[in-house]
Amino acid sequence: MSLTPAQIKALIERKKQEVEAKKREFRTKQSHGGGITTPLPSGVTTPLPGGIQTPLPGGIRTPLPGGIRTPLPGGIRTPLPGGLQTPLPSQPQLNSLQLQNLQDRVQAQLAQQRRQQGQHKKSLGVIMSSSGVMLDAEGNEIKLQRRAPELSVNVRAKQHEELTKLSQTAVEDVTAQPYYDESVIVKSKTGRRRGFQTDAFRFKEPGYYKHVAERQRASEKLEKLQNEIAKKAQKTHISSVAKLAFIAPKKEELIPSIVPDVEWWDQVVLEGGYDNIGRDSYPEITSLVQHPLEFDAPNAKKTEPLPVYLTKKEFKKMRRRRRKAEHEEKQEKIRLGLIEPPAPKVKISNLMRVLGTEAVQDPTKIEAMVREQMQLRQQAHQEHNEKNKLTKEQRSAKRAKKLEEDVEGGVTVAVFRVRSLRNESHKFKVDKNAKQLNLTGVAVMTDGANVIVVEGGPKSIKKYKRLLMHRIKWQADAAYMNDEDDEDDEDADDAGTKLDDCQLVWEGMALRPSFRDFRMKLFASEALAREFMDKRKCAQYWDLSLTSSVVQAANAD
Repeated sequence: MSLTPAQIKALIERKKQEVEAKKREFRTKQSHGGGITTPLPSGVTTPLPGGIQTPLPGGIRTPLPGGIRTPLPGGIRTPLPGGLQTPLPSQPQLNSLQLQNLQDRVQAQLAQQRRQQGQHKKSLGVIMSSSGVMLDAEGNEIKLQRRAPELSVNVRAKQHEELTKLSQTAVEDVTAQPYYDESVIVKSKTGRRRGFQTDAFRFKEPGYYKHVAERQRASEKLEKLQNEIAKKAQKTHISSVAKLAFIAPKKEELIPSIVPDVEWWDQVVLEGGYDNIGRDSYPEITSLVQHPLEFDAPNAKKTEPLPVYLTKKEFKKMRRRRRKAEHEEKQEKIRLGLIEPPAPKVKISNLMRVLGTEAVQDPTKIEAMVREQMQLRQQAHQEHNEKNKLTKEQRSAKRAKKLEEDVEGGVTVAVFRVRSLRNESHKFKVDKNAKQLNLTGVAVMTDGANVIVVEGGPKSIKKYKRLLMHRIKWQADAAYMNDEDDEDDEDADDAGTKLDDCQLVWEGMALRPSFRDFRMKLFASEALAREFMDKRKCAQYWDLSLTSSVVQAANAD
């Protein structure tokens, strides 16, 4: 608790008053000089002039006013003023044991008084002198004790300083000692090189050998437990556990100096040792090495990596990066001198900028040289294209590969009904495009109806459907048919508008194709045509096309 300057000043004034009061009281007592009694140990009192009595602890003499001396224990007389001798009262004689007990009690009482006086001094206030020094009530200087550092950083710094001082102290020279041995190299305190071994003593840490002994006892206990488990397994006829315990090698068998009669891995097979080995007793043991075949698990699924599909933008980006890497590699080879740098690409347009003064000296010669280079470059370009050009067979195979589609999951089927197929040009287009698009099916032609059935992939069906529905002009067949029947133009126009020339009857998926290739078939009657379709198990296509034609005709009427 901190005090203000006013409180400190009031405290000093109060203590000064107390000191003055004590001084006045002490002077008053000295002036009267009577009535003071001092108790002695065990109630012994010594009469002094004026009635003064003083205790005598352990024979210590205490001066009194007027030169009076106190009598000592054991009948010692004390001289009085004027050479007078006053006999002490008769006291009982004490032996050495009683005297020792008496002195111990006196010492205990004095120690208790000192403690009380010390506590009283602590409780007294503090006085500040004119020079700024702290004084206690008795006027003694108070020395304040500085606080030691408590932070861990300061403590470590202090410890480091102490260790530094200890390390700097001179090392005791042990060579002069009588027990010094020259054969022992003293280990340096400053450290040693890594990997360098000295011949000094190597002392173990306390408890090291105790730990080693405990570890050995634990290993022996574990080995004993394993042997007990093996014996119990043999008694209970557990073959697998017993064999494992029997095959497990012991420490004695692992010692390289000891050669056993039978190796531990052969003890299960060879009961009698190596002497009883024979091909008759073990026919399965031969000199051949068996290499078993590896089979995949029945439930294992072969995971094939999925193909990476890139967009056009990604393809262009990859091509640009590849060409850039190739160009950098070529430039590096030219820089290292592995290949010669290419000649400058001179044209008529950059002739003067590339050649400069050479073109001015002889322009005709330079122009002829530039034209020759341009022709050589054009020729090299054409040769490169011819080299990479596919042959006729390769082009056909490439076109066929593009048309081939995977139809294992099912084929796409389309059924068309055509009003007339009398035009040879139209028949050629129907047949040729179906074969080129790798389609299978049939084109059935009769006097009353014409049905086209095609099977194949979705892309090929899409192209063939566009051919029949948009590209072929079926009105030419309608006009040709009307001219043969001697009908006028109005009837031809009405017939062309009443019925569609080509109609998509049905389009869907089938499990497997019904035809091997595409053919054009002409039948005399519809019954024969339906019989042909029924043999191929696709008569429903014929019935559906005829039904749709009847419905369309009824709607037109």
